[in-house]
Amino acid sequence: MISRISSFLKVLLVGLLLVGCQTEPKTDIEKIEALKKQLKADAKTLEQIKANEFVTLERDFITCDSLLQYMHPEAIDEVFQELQLTKAYLDQFKATQPSIQADIDSTLYRLDCLGNDIASHYLSDSLATIYLEDETQHAELLNNQVSYFKDRFDSCQNELNVLKGKQ
Repeated sequence: MISRISSFLKVLLVGLLLVGCQTEPKTDIEKIEALKKQLKADAKTLEQIKANEFVTLERDFITCDSLLQYMHPEAIDEVFQELQLTKAYLDQFKATQPSIQADIDSTLYRLDCLGNDIASHYLSDSLATIYLEDETQHAELLNNQVSYFKDRFDSCQNELNVLKGKQ
């Protein structure tokens, strides 16, 4: 009986150790590397938006805007509202894209410094955690900004494609 309990406890202990190893959280350095990877992907997406989607959307906006006077009167209000919304997103992107890119670059730099400070044990664990949480929140904000423009430009492009089809 005691040997069965002992065997059961050994199996239970091994199972708990295996589960514990599988759910071990990432180290701070791994979290930093994941954030840097995300930010580099966001920077690439931002550059693609600037080089592709923005250029195409702006071109299609100009085409639709110049053809507005030739549209049927009943469609002008709908088209005008969509064009105004598209113009607002284009202007917003022109105004904010450089600061988003600069913010991504400075966040990558801060993450490099934080990683070096953590690796050299310059920061206490609690202070490193606080800094890492701040940088994580900031990286998430930047990711949301890039996603915002990607989503808006895709939506506007779809609408302009519909409008171009009506003309």
